[in-house]
Amino acid sequence: MYLRTILAKLSLLASIVSAAPLQLLSRQAPGAQNVVYWGQNGGGTIENNDLSTYCTSQSGIDIIVLAFLYEFGNGNTIASGTIGQSCYISPAGEPQQCDALATAIETCKANGVKVMISLGGAASAWSLLSAAEAQTIGQNLWEAYGNTAAGSTPRPFGSTFVDGFDFDLESNSGNEYFQYMISTLRSNFASDPGNTYYITGAPQCPIPEPNMGEIISAAQFDYLWVQFYNNNPVCSLGFNGNAAFNFDAWVSFIATTPSAGAKIFIGAPAAPLAANGGVSGEVYYIPPTDLATLVNEYKSNAAFGGVMLWAAGFSDSNIIDGCTFAQEVHEILLTGSPASSCSGTGTLTTTVTSTPTPTTSPTGTSPPTTTVTGTVGAYDQVSPF
Repeated sequence: MYLRTILAKLSLLASIVSAAPLQLLSRQAPGAQNVVYWGQNGGGTIENNDLSTYCTSQSGIDIIVLAFLYEFGNGNTIASGTIGQSCYISPAGEPQQCDALATAIETCKANGVKVMISLGGAASAWSLLSAAEAQTIGQNLWEAYGNTAAGSTPRPFGSTFVDGFDFDLESNSGNEYFQYMISTLRSNFASDPGNTYYITGAPQCPIPEPNMGEIISAAQFDYLWVQFYNNNPVCSLGFNGNAAFNFDAWVSFIATTPSAGAKIFIGAPAAPLAANGGVSGEVYYIPPTDLATLVNEYKSNAAFGGVMLWAAGFSDSNIIDGCTFAQEVHEILLTGSPASSCSGTGTLTTTVTSTPTPTTSPTGTSPPTTTVTGTVGAYDQVSPF
């Protein structure tokens, strides 16, 4: 009886799938995940300020990376920054207008979407002075965003905790000390065996990597979403006459590091203007058909992890056959081909309706106006090559 019931349900499901527009109900298996940065964009594009809209079954997203905690170190042992258009975290760790984001994070996690919080970004103000400072910052990050009631560090999201910590470091200032921050985080992960935590990073594609190479060589990362853009003539996604796609070189590089088991993701712009916020970056964008070709060539590689997109707002603005770019990526990872249609765009970009106004901020630590309005691109770096 149970077998007949199951077969009947499977038959009904198959008929629904074949008759209806793409619903994006399946999530990719581990090793083929769709990662999207949320919270900052650039190029005048702003994402939906309700994070939970990116965590529906229609969004096609598996991992959300919250951008950014951009100020820490140089004597400041609590990371601060602006995440999204409303949530500001002060240098003392005190949140302003972050309750809605905390609720949305819980919704995302309940829907099976992992949520990381990212340190760095292109418009950053950080510098590590010592191993001890790095360890203190790492401990404070855990107390602020991990699943713990220990410590005295303020918790911007209350009891809500993230699934991991991301490093998007686009300068090199005290990078030899980040290994101590990461090891401190990992030692705390062990205190919560009921949950899985991740260390992730967004290095540039050149090897040697100018900003994060030293860190990757000394610390263990789980996921590396490599930025295969903004780095001509050294490396890129390999289309439009750009530089070569050096995925295999990354596999070889990490094989001799503590990150030897890390999954490597194809980092790509989610729209023509996404790479650097301007028309000069359009050369780095490739459409879903070309991305599908690239994914199909490398998805059998044991190190392949999926695709990372910069960023949510750009994906929303780039509608193709009724699908956001993130939805297109989901279907590519699931079937090997771009989507032919979608049942809805899943998310819509919005304008800023409110911005955080810090009530107390020491000189030089107020959130930059451009960051609050969502116009700072994470990957606006000037290539050293």
